[in-house]
Amino acid sequence: MPTRLKHLSRPKLKQPVLVAGLPGIANVGKLALEYLVQKLSAEKFLELYSDYFPEWVIQEEGRVSPLKVDFFHCRPEGMKQDLILVTSDAQAATPLGQYALTGELLDVAVRHGVKLVGTMAAYVVSPEERRSYGVVGAASDVDLAKALSESGVKLLNSGVIVGMNGMLPVMATRRGLRGFCLLGVTEGGVLDAGASAAVLRSLAAVLNFKLELKDLEQQARKLAKLIPPPPVSEIGGVAEEEPSYIR
Repeated sequence: MPTRLKHLSRPKLKQPVLVAGLPGIANVGKLALEYLVQKLSAEKFLELYSDYFPEWVIQEEGRVSPLKVDFFHCRPEGMKQDLILVTSDAQAATPLGQYALTGELLDVAVRHGVKLVGTMAAYVVSPEERRSYGVVGAASDVDLAKALSESGVKLLNSGVIVGMNGMLPVMATRRGLRGFCLLGVTEGGVLDAGASAAVLRSLAAVLNFKLELKDLEQQARKLAKLIPPPPVSEIGGVAEEEPSYIR
């Protein structure tokens, strides 16, 4: 089977909203999501293993483990609904895998009663342009786009969002769900904690919950140690191309 689920618990969730932050450019979304997990004391309840991931394993202290998607749940202060927080070690390795794995994440969302899907990702600009932007975004319908705008998000009017962080809110509509994407403005690199902080402020405003960001830099330093390097070839060299999941 291409996908395997490992249930760690089966929580009863109240009208949950799913928020995902997957690896990508400057790891804006992943850092933001990992910070939410830590700051909100979210509990992991599900792991998803997939054959659509790149052909890597995670190495830590001499031990190896497969790539996976992690699902957490929590209820932030100020919210009457639960959050399902989703992140992963990588994105799918091929376009077909991106569609398939996105669909499998949404299947999990539907089974848990999710009606709204949000993602966090990066929007790359030049240093000169960065001063003109905060957080940009897009939504699946006019009313949701208006809600983003009223929360201080600048709406995108052109371009594409590459990868699963963009595909999740769009493919959610095929299942009768609503979706939005928040993009932190960045110049790129490995980690951009400032862009992650900006996205988190916008997310808290859109979903109306309280969140402090004073520990974000510390979380960024921890995450930097966990980001996989370019894959190592069988003869010991480093692969010439960057990992394909970087968006």
